[in-house]
Amino acid sequence: MYFVTGASGRLGQLVAGEVAKQGAQGETTLGSRDVGKLDGLARQGFRTAVFDFDNPQSMRDALNGHQHLLLISGDTAVDERIRQHKAAIDAAKAVGVESLTYTSFTEASSKSRFTFARIHAETEAHIKASGLAYAVLRDNQYAENLANAIAHAKETGTLGIYGGKGKVAYIPRGDVAFAAATALLSKSVSNAVYEITGPQAYDAAQIARILARKWNKDVTAVDLPREVFVSILQSAKLPDFVVEAIASLGEAAAAGEMAAVSGDFRKLTGREPESLESFLDRTA
Repeated sequence: MYFVTGASGRLGQLVAGEVAKQGAQGETTLGSRDVGKLDGLARQGFRTAVFDFDNPQSMRDALNGHQHLLLISGDTAVDERIRQHKAAIDAAKAVGVESLTYTSFTEASSKSRFTFARIHAETEAHIKASGLAYAVLRDNQYAENLANAIAHAKETGTLGIYGGKGKVAYIPRGDVAFAAATALLSKSVSNAVYEITGPQAYDAAQIARILARKWNKDVTAVDLPREVFVSILQSAKLPDFVVEAIASLGEAAAAGEMAAVSGDFRKLTGREPESLESFLDRTA
């Protein structure tokens, strides 16, 4: 039996879709704090269960009888999320889960400029200390993260990205979901860390050139000042810790933390990830 946490989120729903393509929905339980959000997936044949990161008993009850767990990283503040992840790993171990797949992030280190990196570093360490078999998926930035900047560029001809001089090996969320589902359903999880990246890294100037060719218009890349970028984020009424995380993500990109390209996606899934150019051709 397989279990997926955070199944009502965007990545979780895509993972469920990939599991269904493999015909494994009858063997898979989807967890969420609000199971009502999973009603549509339940009608597709998935089991559902209350899974509350702040309630260890709910996690143990939900995971009981499952051998394989996909732990999708949560969305709370740093220290809270570290505590939640550790509690979920402890619950998995307590009820006899055999293997755990975790959606981490590239450069999962306390030395990273990205404020959420410490979450992933400490979660990875706890997984490794647990004794569970594991697959850690260090995902690079979603290609979808560019959506707002691209929409603005289409309207104005200016592609503004904070930290845009750094290259990023963007990968579509759908490919991340495919990798996660593949690892979850694998019969041979063997304590591996996979760097899940697109096939090429791009800086803002390269993205602007791709868009200019697609739209047949001039597009200029601009590296946004930090105060301007933070002001844009704050205007969206995002929590302060999220604003700081997104800003620090740009700083990590500028420092080259997301530029490395890996063949691990192909190694794990047997297929190539979609390039950013192909993604933009479909969506921009």
